[in-house]
Amino acid sequence: MRVKLLTIVGFVAMAILAISATTTWSQQPSERYPTATELPRLREKLRQQIRSSNIQDTRSPAEKQSREAFVRAWSRVDSAVAPFLGDWSGYEEGLSIYPSNTRGRVCLIYIGIQEAELSLGTVSNGQIRTNQREVILKEGDYLGVASVRNNQPDIFVETPYSFPVSLRSPRQFAESSRTTTEEVNKVVREFNAAGCTVALPSRR
Repeated sequence: MRVKLLTIVGFVAMAILAISATTTWSQQPSERYPTATELPRLREKLRQQIRSSNIQDTRSPAEKQSREAFVRAWSRVDSAVAPFLGDWSGYEEGLSIYPSNTRGRVCLIYIGIQEAELSLGTVSNGQIRTNQREVILKEGDYLGVASVRNNQPDIFVETPYSFPVSLRSPRQFAESSRTTTEEVNKVVREFNAAGCTVALPSRR
């Protein structure tokens, strides 16, 4: 009985270590941007992820229409960033992409389990290049985040972000991660300081 118990404990410990290693790997910063030569392969991987995923679009017609109206409004003043805008769902995480008062720039809030972080990105050639040395690729209602770790370019998160809905305020979105109030306040301060917005565009 003792041997069986020790064996079970050993398996549990190995599983925890494996999960921990995966989490650490997924959170490692990108060493550089993927190159123009590497990106087509990564885009094809995103397409494969989409084909093999079982993600269901659970948005209501009203949710789709609300987000589409916001995208249309921004497309009149910044057509490059507009298709990316919205609150994108991932597996136990989320990514909200907000417009900015600076043309061609977006603000991104990532949330995981008890964590929230703001980054900035510029849009060109239908891609977002973030200040975290990542490239965000879009295929329809799906996003993949391409990065480089240990000199290996890849999309390290296997489940694409998908099916965007209307943006929440940065505070509401950050709070949904159940992180600390201090971290939420930090995200909101950085959001405001960077000229990010959740509002409809003013006439330019």
